[in-house]
Amino acid sequence: MSQVDTLEKFFPETLQKMERQFTSHEFFLKLLHNHQTEYVVALASYSDAMPFRKLHCALTQCLKNLDGKSITVQQTNYSSRDIFGIASTTTLWRKK
Repeated sequence: MSQVDTLEKFFPETLQKMERQFTSHEFFLKLLHNHQTEYVVALASYSDAMPFRKLHCALTQCLKNLDGKSITVQQTNYSSRDIFGIASTTTLWRKK
């Protein structure tokens, strides 16, 4: 089982704690806050440049697998601040 798979196990409980509409960045922060050890282990598995970006891309792919099931994409390229507070874009989701 990969480190991303380990984090994906926590998606249902994390989604339960999210507002009805949320961004990927908000989801990552909630996941990180509630499962810090597993998140750090997953992050450390990306030992090359830009580990946060690579982990978040992998987590976003897992979220996309839920599209049409428990969540739906509301908007892509949605203006948001990333987990570092830097202006960026992300996906806006809505729980079903």
